[in-house]
Amino acid sequence: MDTMPLPAYADLPRPDASGLPLCWGVWGMGDQLGTLNNITPDTVAAAAGLIRAGLRFNLNLPLHMPLGMIGQARHNIRRPPRQTLFKLDYAGLVVRDDKVDDFYPQSSTQWDGLTHIADPLRGFYNGAQDGDVTQREGTRNGIEHLARFGIATRAVLVDLPRHFARTGRPWHPCGSLAASADDLHDCLRQQGTPLRRGDLLLVRTGWVQAFREARDDTERAALFSGRDYSGLSGGVDMWEFLWDHRVAGVASDGVTVECWPLSEGRPSLHLAIARLGLLLGEMFDLDALAEDAQRHGQHDYFFVSSPLNLRGGVGSPANAMAIR
Repeated sequence: MDTMPLPAYADLPRPDASGLPLCWGVWGMGDQLGTLNNITPDTVAAAAGLIRAGLRFNLNLPLHMPLGMIGQARHNIRRPPRQTLFKLDYAGLVVRDDKVDDFYPQSSTQWDGLTHIADPLRGFYNGAQDGDVTQREGTRNGIEHLARFGIATRAVLVDLPRHFARTGRPWHPCGSLAASADDLHDCLRQQGTPLRRGDLLLVRTGWVQAFREARDDTERAALFSGRDYSGLSGGVDMWEFLWDHRVAGVASDGVTVECWPLSEGRPSLHLAIARLGLLLGEMFDLDALAEDAQRHGQHDYFFVSSPLNLRGGVGSPANAMAIR
């Protein structure tokens, strides 16, 4: 499987009226990893060679950010976690314990699993249907498969605010601005980091920085609840770019990775979760990494992530780190 040639984007089957490709079966109809299959043992070994200085960058926001910092504004499903602290005495020891209620695995820095989005025409990745997603034994496409696989690879940072500032193009993390596949190509070329099979793209939009610098809950709520996020284009140009570059996935500091809102009947990166098995990560903290890349002129890092080993999990905190 590691050396199996993959079909080009143009050669993927398009079996329905949408005209969009399906990659189901490319890695076998029993596959539950999707584009993570682009990471091979050789990929991991080569990426480890990027570690020279031993500097580690935490890419995870605190679990209460953003939902615990937006006042009365709310997500339609998710809530910030509620932590309870316990204290007891045992054998002369003072013992602390805690629990977390209202823990939503996709409420902060997180991965979208392969059951996060289904195609309305076809179902979930590799043909899984609603009845296959049970969170019981045998459930399909759960986040536990990512945990068992282990995410370790080369990550390449694309810093959109700095890139567009260099080229004189306006950019703001809100306003539904879209970065195209050509924009990604130009940025990667300028910084001298061509993509390799198995790379993870880390796309900084500036949203986390704007949220962090907001003066109060009202400003933070507007950044979150406006739902007009800027990000990558979700169009077929981006589908083709990501597929033909054999990326392992895309993670962003934005709430949705792609520009938002979506339009019914149009392709999106979220739809590509189902049709291409695309791994998406959201609300990664990339600010310190971007400062380091700017200072040292290096935009590729060794990347590791350990999702929750939660049977049937729809998503998971990323538990991610970049190292150089």
